[in-house]
Amino acid sequence: MIAHRATLDVSRALIHYVARLLHDERRRLGTPKGSRALTPFWQAVLVLRWFRG
Repeated sequence: MIAHRATLDVSRALIHYVARLLHDERRRLGTPKGSRALTPFWQAVLVLRWFRG
């Protein structure tokens, strides 16, 4: 496993917005709570970091 910390130059409001979209999509699909490795917030951070790279 490789750990990496980076500064993400996007607003926290954007991260919360994307996290809400992910949360709503998980709810729509019926994904069981706790079945994902990342919370919607951290998944949003990962996705936004990937897009910025």
